[in-house]
Amino acid sequence: MTVSEGRHAAAGSLRLGGTPPEALPAHRSVEEILAHPDFPAARALFVAEHARVYEAGTFPAQLGADVGRVTALAILVCLYAAHDPADRATWPTLNRLKDTVARFGFASPRLIDDFVARLVQTGYVEMERQPEDSRVRLLKPTERLLDWDRAWMAAHYAPLDLLYPEPGYGPPLRRDPAFQAAHAGAAPAAFDAIIAMTWSNLEIVFFLSATSALIILLSLFEMGATDPEARIREADLAPLAPRFGVSRTHIRNILSVAQERGFVVRSGPRNAFITLTPRWSAAFDRFIADSLVQSDLTYRLALRAMGIAAPYRS
Repeated sequence: MTVSEGRHAAAGSLRLGGTPPEALPAHRSVEEILAHPDFPAARALFVAEHARVYEAGTFPAQLGADVGRVTALAILVCLYAAHDPADRATWPTLNRLKDTVARFGFASPRLIDDFVARLVQTGYVEMERQPEDSRVRLLKPTERLLDWDRAWMAAHYAPLDLLYPEPGYGPPLRRDPAFQAAHAGAAPAAFDAIIAMTWSNLEIVFFLSATSALIILLSLFEMGATDPEARIREADLAPLAPRFGVSRTHIRNILSVAQERGFVVRSGPRNAFITLTPRWSAAFDRFIADSLVQSDLTYRLALRAMGIAAPYRS
C-alpha cells in the first residue's frame, strides 16, 4: 500500500464512525511527553523494548515481524476480547480481522491469510466453533499468544512508567491477566485515534512498512549516529543483520532510502561515515511521543472498563 492509499484508508476509517474524540478519557499529550526532562531515557527504553520483538528466532520475528503482522497480532487479541457472542457483527472471524487490519494500511488480505494459517499451525491461534452458527470459526488466541501479548503490552508501558512513576502503570507492567482482558476489550475504541496518529507520522510510515527498517534505524540512533562527530561505518551495522534476521544487503538498501529521504547523511573519505540528521531525530521523537499518547489513552480506557478511576498527575 502506498502512502497516499494509506492516508485514504485512514481517512475512510474515521468517516465510518468509531468512538468520537469527546467520548475518550482525558490522557497525556504529545507536547507534555516531548517536554518531559526524562524523555531521552524513555526513548532509549522504547527502542530497547521494541527491539526484542524483531530479534531473529523469537516470536513473532520467526514468522515475520513487520508492522503488518505485529499489528495483526494485537488486533486479533483485541477482537476476541471485545466480541459479543450474541452479536454476529463483533465475531472475530478471519474476514473481520482482515477488514480491521486493512484500516491500518500495513498488510494485504493475502498476507493475513498466510499469517493466520501459520499462527494456527504453530499453536498461537485456535479456530473456535461458533455455537450460534456451526459454519463459522472464530480466531481465538491461545495462552501462548496471550503470554506474548502481555509482554508486548508491558513493553509499551515501561517508557510511560519511567516518565510518570507516580501513579505509574502497574497493571500492565505486572502483566495482570484481568487488566490485559480489559485492555484488549477496550482498545478497539482507540483504533481510529491510533490509525490517525500512525498516518500523521508520514516521515516514519515507509520505515514501518519495510521489514525491520525502523528498528535498524533506531539501533543506529542508539549507537550515537545523531552526533556529527560519531564515526559509525556501514560495517558497524553488520551485527544487526543476524540479530534481526535480515541480510546486509537489506540494511544497505534501508540506508540508501533513508539517505534519499534526508534522514541519513554520509561524510568523510569515500562517504564512509553515517550520521542521522536532525530531521530524522525530530520525526522519530514525534512518533515515539505519539505512540506513548495512544498507550496512555488505551490504559485509561481499560481502567474505565474495569470501573477504576485513572489518576492523572503531571
